[in-house]
Amino acid sequence: MSRRRRAWTIGLLLGLVALLVGGYRFTHEPVVVQRLLPMTAEARANPLHGLALGLRGAGQTVELMGHLDLERRPPPPRGTLVLLYPEAQVETAAQADALLAWVAAGGRLVLPMPRGESAPALVEMLGHRFGVYALRGAAAVADCDRLLPPRSAAAEASGSDSRAREVCGTPFTVEGYVQPDLVWPRARQARLARLPHGSGEVMVLSDLDLFDNGLLRPLATSADPEVDARAAAGRDTDAALMAALLAPLLGGEAVWMVVWRGGSLSALLLSRGWPLLLGGGLALLAWLLLRSQRFGPLVPSPSPHRRALMEHIDAVGQFGFRSDHGRGLFAAVRASLIERLAQRHALAGLDDATLAQALADRTALPVAALRAALALPDRATPETFRDSVALLSTALHRL
Repeated sequence: MSRRRRAWTIGLLLGLVALLVGGYRFTHEPVVVQRLLPMTAEARANPLHGLALGLRGAGQTVELMGHLDLERRPPPPRGTLVLLYPEAQVETAAQADALLAWVAAGGRLVLPMPRGESAPALVEMLGHRFGVYALRGAAAVADCDRLLPPRSAAAEASGSDSRAREVCGTPFTVEGYVQPDLVWPRARQARLARLPHGSGEVMVLSDLDLFDNGLLRPLATSADPEVDARAAAGRDTDAALMAALLAPLLGGEAVWMVVWRGGSLSALLLSRGWPLLLGGGLALLAWLLLRSQRFGPLVPSPSPHRRALMEHIDAVGQFGFRSDHGRGLFAAVRASLIERLAQRHALAGLDDATLAQALADRTALPVAALRAALALPDRATPETFRDSVALLSTALHRL
């Protein structure tokens, strides 16, 4: 192919590609599709994962902790400590005093109201130091309250804003703190309270569900103004609430979040890992049944390998009898018996009947059996041969 023809071919191919790309761009337009993806493993394990992402996006340093140890590793002096499960972290009065000492030095503590009476040290700290007492039963007027983002007083008084968020959890009363900017909605039944202590502050909420991952909304990922406006309208409430509540958390040192229950490994296994323990126990039981002896009648164990002398002698005798050497063995035993009888009792040359009677008198054996053994036929059965030789051997040992 010549150089001119090759250049025309390449030009036609490039023109065809440009035509296809232009036609595709002319007949198609980009469409933005938003999908709510499932939570990742970290978000499933950490209920405050969205809050941590929001704080990091605002330039705040966030550290996730599994257990709080104020002695070995205390939080930053002017940092923020968020306790998702305070019952598992403040168990003794000494821990409560150490935590309050850290707050008085400039730290900020965020925690929900303890559930039930499972944390007496925590309940005593909130009640004696801050006058915070949980309301339960008939004392709790409403199960939930409507929390609105900061806006105009008229709109707030109407109470019909669809952006209001329901705040539930354990309501509490605050004695001694009645300032509107510190207690919400009222001191007699509060859902949120900011309690100054020394140079720091303690923020108590009915529940931390306001910061839960389930309230986070997906962000818009396109440059379409309409799509951005719809997404922004859906995020207005969450953004305003989180900005108003988290304002005290920003500007200090690192934010520590203790988001796991902590405690011993055995307690966590019993409370959270019982499916794994149950499956492991069933697998172990199946393995033991497989390896153990099955149910049924007892079967004697096979005899071990032995090399006994009598077994060899019996085997040699059986081989000799099958090889027609039994008559010679019988003749040897009978000759030994007659020889010993002649030596010890001076009896020789007796016929079979007299010999049988003499042996019976001196060995206390039956006469008939001795007579039959002395007159053994040439073609005797193995049982008869064995009994005759055994009887003559017994008589030989008794002489």
